[in-house]
Amino acid sequence: MSLFLVGAGLLAAILALFWLKDRLECPKLARIAYSELIARLALAGAAFAVLGLLLWIGELVG
Repeated sequence: MSLFLVGAGLLAAILALFWLKDRLECPKLARIAYSELIARLALAGAAFAVLGLLLWIGELVG
């Protein structure tokens, strides 16, 4: 369950970054939000969330 929460937290932080970028209209935040690092972190967060969810469902079934 904790792996799912880490992934969901990472995705929530990235969504907050995009919201803050739009709210403040800051060019520096826009460069950070659209950087390759943030894209890789989003993929890692999604993978952690899916893997954590699958492991949690596996514990419930097994």
